[in-house]
Amino acid sequence: MTPPDRPDAEPPQDERPTLDELYRRYSGWLTAVLRRRFDPNQAEDLMHEAYVRLGPYQAKGELRHPQGLLLRIAENLAYNQARGARRDRRRMGRLAEVSRCHEPCTQAEQLQALLFKQVVEGLPQPLRDTFMLSRYAGMTYAEIAEHCGLPVKTVEWRMSKALALIAARMRD
Repeated sequence: MTPPDRPDAEPPQDERPTLDELYRRYSGWLTAVLRRRFDPNQAEDLMHEAYVRLGPYQAKGELRHPQGLLLRIAENLAYNQARGARRDRRRMGRLAEVSRCHEPCTQAEQLQALLFKQVVEGLPQPLRDTFMLSRYAGMTYAEIAEHCGLPVKTVEWRMSKALALIAARMRD
């Protein structure tokens, strides 16, 4: 048991601040910081979500530095939202490209597309899966690695090998 005279000793259960007290103490500060660092329109949403995520730490009594933890949680939430928005923009760009494909194709373009499809279908299964997940499902190498249970380097190698085989077969 920790001696009571240590400054880093955990306060007894009844002396720990409640989530409501923490909210009153830090919400204004956290909102102001988030407005300066991120989108001011999302600052309050980030602050509220940070408090929701802080709840389990407080309930377990694992809350030693609530101000720092709140800031870290809110920053991580903001970064995750930004990453998701970038991913959505990339996917929307790809959808826009697909929608432009409604123009009539010439016979040569149709033959080229058929040849490409045959070449991709002729790839070894691991290479084909990696290629399809990357190019058609829009997954990043890290997402493919997690999905398939592989190291990212293996995904990178498979993708480079697939692209090299496709390029060689399309030239022939």
